[in-house]
Amino acid sequence: MSPSAGTDPTLTDAAIDMFIALVGRAHLRARKRLEQRVAVSGREGRERMLRIARVLEAISQAARAGGDVAAAVDAVASLDIIDADAAIIRRTASPHRNEVLDEIAAEYRAFKRMGPSFVRAFDFQGRAGMQPLRDAMAILADLDGDWRRALPDDVPLGHVEHRWRRHVMTAGGIDRTHWEMATYSALSNALASGGIWVPTARVHRALSVLLAPPASPVPKPAFSLGDPHAWLDERAARLDSALREVARDLDKRDPPLFAGERLRFPKDPKEDPGQDEGRQLALTCYGMVPATRITDVLSQVQRWTGFIQHFGHVSTGLPPADERAFLATLIAEATNLGLSRMAEVCGVASRRALLRMQTWHMREETFRAALASLTDAIHAEPLAAWFGSGHRASADGQAYYLGGAGEAGGTVNAHYGRDPVVKIYTTITDRYAPLHQTVIAGTAGEAIHALDGILGHESSADITALHTDGGGVSDIVFAVMHLLGLDFEPRIPRLSDRQLYGFEPARRYGRLAPLFGRRLGRDLIVSHWAEIAEVIAAMRDRTVTPSLILKKLSAYRQQNSLAAALREVGRIERTLFTLRWFDDTDLRRTVTAELNKGEARNSLARAVAFHRLGRFRDRGLENQQTRAAALNLVTAAIILFNCRYLGRAVDELRHRGTPVDPAMLSRLSPLGWDRINLTGDYIWSESLDLDADGLMPLLIKPLP
Repeated sequence: MSPSAGTDPTLTDAAIDMFIALVGRAHLRARKRLEQRVAVSGREGRERMLRIARVLEAISQAARAGGDVAAAVDAVASLDIIDADAAIIRRTASPHRNEVLDEIAAEYRAFKRMGPSFVRAFDFQGRAGMQPLRDAMAILADLDGDWRRALPDDVPLGHVEHRWRRHVMTAGGIDRTHWEMATYSALSNALASGGIWVPTARVHRALSVLLAPPASPVPKPAFSLGDPHAWLDERAARLDSALREVARDLDKRDPPLFAGERLRFPKDPKEDPGQDEGRQLALTCYGMVPATRITDVLSQVQRWTGFIQHFGHVSTGLPPADERAFLATLIAEATNLGLSRMAEVCGVASRRALLRMQTWHMREETFRAALASLTDAIHAEPLAAWFGSGHRASADGQAYYLGGAGEAGGTVNAHYGRDPVVKIYTTITDRYAPLHQTVIAGTAGEAIHALDGILGHESSADITALHTDGGGVSDIVFAVMHLLGLDFEPRIPRLSDRQLYGFEPARRYGRLAPLFGRRLGRDLIVSHWAEIAEVIAAMRDRTVTPSLILKKLSAYRQQNSLAAALREVGRIERTLFTLRWFDDTDLRRTVTAELNKGEARNSLARAVAFHRLGRFRDRGLENQQTRAAALNLVTAAIILFNCRYLGRAVDELRHRGTPVDPAMLSRLSPLGWDRINLTGDYIWSESLDLDADGLMPLLIKPLP
């Protein structure tokens, strides 16, 4: 029986993820020690250089005066101090700069204890190029951390990365501590990238298995991207034409747009002529919306959509029998209040009853189906049609600090400070309807998650364009979006940091030449065209989530050739988009407006999840995902509630003869919460004054 036979796939993935996290934390702690050492060295270095300067001055003065040089030097510093200073200066001046690996040996103790057990626990398999690493893993398992047994003479070194070499291969032979740490680091990278896998895992399986479509009685037609040569000819011609057009028109623009061999954005006008009129319309309409508790908001939305019916019991599939108990549980999760406190204040169920609702009905698939029903309801609102076409989406991450026992789930992030954070990465449509959410680590890149939202939702929204800010931009995302037939239109914060790419020599494009990276290569794309088609088909058919496959393709330091080919495709599309972004004012305004919707929606989410100082105290990722899904669902309900009542307010204004400029309707936002009581007593009104449409009366004065 193989070591991992009979192991639950979820537990296998969890163990592998813990090992990868352990390696990551070891490098993080080593980096912090390096930073501290460099800081101390900097302070001491200034003192040391001043001391050496005084020694040199004493030598010079004594020599010129014909005095005793030794006595002059000894008066400044003893010879022992001078010898120590000389040794430190010589070491500091070595060609090897300070590296994290200089501090990694201190992390060896933890790996000595658990590393051999980990490599023995699973049946690790891998590509042919991973054989040196697998041989090294066999040695680690055999030695079992016993230093009384020496490394074999033919110890494998093919898996040791170049940056480790000077630490592993020393003048005295192989440094065992660094060789073992290099092996564990290589194993972590290989597991993350898919170079090494465990057949019994669910996530950390072979790439070919992940991409293989599930068995189906009805075979699907084969997916094809067409002829790679024809595709390359068309893109190369378009790229060359776009580059020459921008280069030709560059001289007609203001000189500051191209300064110091860097391309700069034209400045867009910031004035908004209709801003005051739009704000006045919003104030008028929201003033007509009746004040309501969040409990009654959710009850009304349930009456309109029946979204609770999607929360089937884990065993029977039946919806919750007690609507108010379920909604109380949903509010407790979304507002970060917690079940215990909600049971005390809601008056509809005990904590045990709320816990049953959470355990039996709240799962990823039930949240996804319920959110889809609200998304479709928002898109069906007549007012929402003024906000956008319904074919665009934007994605953005929002940081939430962790507290209590949940702190173990975060990682120190330079952007957010020392407090650990997680991010909820949310995708919404241009009609403000949430499509998808996921919890990612505070240190995780957003780019690999950008596609999950538009490919993983269950609503009927037909999304054709995606907008992200700079954190969601990568060459691979450009490639995948284009090959899926979708438009990727991110916000580019600085053109000066972007390189352009082309198939022709850079000098062909005149003043743009300094902006070019290396020339694009056709052969790499052609040789991997079939594999690229396989990846795109797996994403299109939802065989695998985009974030999972993109994380594997971009994880390994020694670049995966398939990932390199996708990046080459992405550089074509990124260059074409960069040229559009530079030239098209309307594109920049559209992208900025869509991303502003996401940021405004984040403000609503922050207002909802305000309890416990807005900090997540959940222990595990699964609980954090539940909290994020509940928060997204409640914000969607608020958006639908506002859309319906604002639409009725606009109709009432028109009925009363008040002129409403249609152009101003697009400036309304269904994200207001001033008329909704999110805090205090979470109780339900026993009788609401509802009309035939299930709506409360607006706050208006009767007509004369």
